Amino acid sequence: MHSWLKTSIQASVFSAMVLAMPSLANTQPDHVVVSGQGVTQVTPDTIQFSMWVEATGNQLSPLKTRVDQITATLLRDFQQRDVPREDIRSFQVSVQPQYKREGDTTVQDGFRVSRQVDVTLRQTDNFDRLIDFALAQGVTRVGGIQYRIGDPTEAAQQALLNAIEDAHRKAKLMAEHSQRELGQVLSIRENSGGHYAPMYRMAAEAMSMDVSEPGQQTVQAQVEVTFRLE
Repeated sequence: MHSWLKTSIQASVFSAMVLAMPSLANTQPDHVVVSGQGVTQVTPDTIQFSMWVEATGNQLSPLKTRVDQITATLLRDFQQRDVPREDIRSFQVSVQPQYKREGDTTVQDGFRVSRQVDVTLRQTDNFDRLIDFALAQGVTRVGGIQYRIGDPTEAAQQALLNAIEDAHRKAKLMAEHSQRELGQVLSIRENSGGHYAPMYRMAAEAMSMDVSEPGQQTVQAQVEVTFRLE
């Protein structure tokens, strides 16, 4: 068979196959892709804060013993007030040499021993009493105070449902204004994990639980949904 004839036959067969195949675009259903945002408001039910027990002096060992004794007293009292051990963290200890100037020379002038105690308080009514007791025992600083949602799972799920409903409303509106019917969901993807920002408070000296209201925190979620268009 002549090469030109063979080439012509192959081209004809290929053309027939192309004509017989449906368009790739026609195999893909018409669809619309929308994003949905959802929020839910939740009142915080947990307070997290940090305390520091500090001591300064010339001999390191007695300083650490004093700091440890104060910390042990705090831990016992907190647990008696129904603060679980797992909600207290007290392992962070720092030792810092102190210095002073003598003429043109800098010389060491003892040590500062500090232990940080982090507390998660789920019974927030106890906050004032805990702080008063801690300061009376020798705690020198209280800070990092913030309201949080103890378990945001339920709020995050509600925000996600709200986001899906928001996506459905948008898609339905777009379909109606395009003279189409909204069909089934083809795909759905979550773009955010139900996040929220804790609310920080001022230092302990300026606070009172009687006048400080936590307000509400916003939990957010976002989804991307693909709908079929009929």
